[in-house]
Amino acid sequence: MKVEVLGDEKTVVAFASAGVGGKIVNSKEEVLKVVKDSKDVGVFLVVDKYFPPNYEEDFPILVRIPGREQ
Repeated sequence: MKVEVLGDEKTVVAFASAGVGGKIVNSKEEVLKVVKDSKDVGVFLVVDKYFPPNYEEDFPILVRIPGREQ
């Protein structure tokens, strides 16, 4: 099982420097598409700004993380 971060470029790069892979996303819909298409990821760390409000699936797990305020 893998862990990945989904968010803006700065957040993804910051997590990558700590060894956590990720993908840059620009919308909540894009997050849902990535989650649906990624079968080998068990936990997604999702920046608050892009966290889908009605996600009710048991797997994979989505964890809301604070984003970088601009």
